[in-house]
Amino acid sequence: MLTLFVSFHTLAGSKANANSYEMDYIKIPTLEPIPRSWIPPSLLQDTNNLLKTYIIENGKSMTKSDGILVNTLESIEQSSLLALNGGKVIEGLPLVTAIGLLPPLYFEDHQPLAWLDDQPAGSVVYVSFGSRTAITREQLRELGNGLLGSGCGFVWVVKDKKVDREDGKELVDVIGDELMERVKEKGMVVKHWVNQESILKHPAVGGFLSHCGWNSVTEAMWHGVHVLAWPQHGDQKINADLVERIGLGTWEKSWSWGGGEIVMREQIAEKIKEVMGNKLLRSQAMRIREEARNGIELGRGSKKGLTELIKMLKKERS
Repeated sequence: MLTLFVSFHTLAGSKANANSYEMDYIKIPTLEPIPRSWIPPSLLQDTNNLLKTYIIENGKSMTKSDGILVNTLESIEQSSLLALNGGKVIEGLPLVTAIGLLPPLYFEDHQPLAWLDDQPAGSVVYVSFGSRTAITREQLRELGNGLLGSGCGFVWVVKDKKVDREDGKELVDVIGDELMERVKEKGMVVKHWVNQESILKHPAVGGFLSHCGWNSVTEAMWHGVHVLAWPQHGDQKINADLVERIGLGTWEKSWSWGGGEIVMREQIAEKIKEVMGNKLLRSQAMRIREEARNGIELGRGSKKGLTELIKMLKKERS
């Protein structure tokens, strides 16, 4: 996503890329083409809008900075980092340093939901689409029935309003009386903020149905929880592609994003069963977890990146 962010101001005005705006992809030098359907629609409009203006102006400003720090693992995004630091994406860009995965900071003692303590190890799917994404009530009810149909235990965080707004509606008003009663048999549904880190690290959690916001992706990597990606907007399709490429999870690309066509309960149930039963995905997620943690303990990854940054800053100040 950073490669798109820093180069978009050149792509938007490039004759070489003019055709790609009318075709099915956007081409960034040295990297694989990005499908047009993965790009936020507002960036592809002919007229300027708030998001497009923001990305163009900030992309230009990044070339004037002293460095760019990214919360990612160097080993999983080598090609992008090499392209950015080799001047292939845009000339004049400062050094881009991978300093992730940054470990969670447990400054408060948050207890996970007590319900999880009674569930078998790896049996529960955690379902959350972040604090900035709302799903239609029709889709919420299909999702709830899909979770029940999967036969898996679940912790489901329901959000009914976009961004960080609260709507004052009770949970039963959102998902309905009948579904509210049925979900009690297999899972737990909440309509308030939960500590996601505490849930993902709980041994009962064996999968994550996620919108693939970057924070959620890095938290899943840190805790070794494999992902069923259902991106909704913004950078999330690009993140979902990374999740699939590195083996952290799977992405059902036919599922709509941003309130499009309703995904039916049967599809959801089948996909959750498939992902929760996939031992290969589980082992790959644990491999990524160990790689992230070893990077800190053995002086690689984030520790190496931060150490190099400190040396550079000391040198400039001396």
